[in-house]
Amino acid sequence: MLDTGDEHQTAFARAFSAVITARGVSLTWLHRRLEDRANPVSIATLSYWRSGLRHPDGLRSLTALEDIERLLDLESGALLDLVSRRARLGSLAPAQNPFTESEVVAAAAETLRLLAAPPIEATRSLSAHVVSTVDENGLLRRRTARVLVQAVAPFVDEMTYALMSAESIVRRPQCKIRGAALVREHLHESEHVYACVLRLDRPLVMGATAMLEIEMTVPPPTAGVQPAEDETTAFVMRSIRDVVLWTCFHRDAVPDWISEFERTPESDGLVSRPLTPGESIHLARRDFGPGILGIRWGFDR
Repeated sequence: MLDTGDEHQTAFARAFSAVITARGVSLTWLHRRLEDRANPVSIATLSYWRSGLRHPDGLRSLTALEDIERLLDLESGALLDLVSRRARLGSLAPAQNPFTESEVVAAAAETLRLLAAPPIEATRSLSAHVVSTVDENGLLRRRTARVLVQAVAPFVDEMTYALMSAESIVRRPQCKIRGAALVREHLHESEHVYACVLRLDRPLVMGATAMLEIEMTVPPPTAGVQPAEDETTAFVMRSIRDVVLWTCFHRDAVPDWISEFERTPESDGLVSRPLTPGESIHLARRDFGPGILGIRWGFDR
């Protein structure tokens, strides 16, 4: 084995080689399983990792390494924690709030201050799949987001998760979290911003990732007042590898109209497009953001 002079790299190569032998699998098998998971790593690269000639060193390699831990039935972080903390993150643009409405920007800043929230810029989302359920009254009732987040700061044990809207009211949800615990939350008095602070189950070092499931159940509006429309959105402060919004409507309350809206630096403002109403609508984007992607609906009757 080539001694690279970095004890983390050497420890990783030893551990990776040992677990390959202990599990009785081949690099070809591992290569095929990673391809099946859309995280391809060449056999040559896997061989370099095992020998110590190279080590995982980049976003795609680090996400593939997490899949390797699962494929080899290892505890989370068993291999990732042995990789040098100097792992490259690739090009990392400054985070920017995609909302330009002054009221929303001010409400977000005040909410984060009241929460003593960790900097939103300490993490970035690599992928987000959001499933929203709309009830028989045409109102958003449940929103479940599965998000792959990555630390872009040296050490991250808490992160901020927020909901914002410039057009609709944000109602305080009841939250169920996997991969983290909710420690603080706040709904701004404007009802345009809700944010919560999550403590991760396992702290992250630079470049490490965590998978979170965030389920939010939205209470019905008070005093029987039903908004004329509702929406579900995803917003990102840095480019995200993939984002999917899937909204499912009650079969007895399919909206009369549905539109998608999007704002990115390239769109030069908020762009809205009509969609054909149906029981299920989904939007998908690759390499999206920073920006806002959403679905809005309403009833003419």
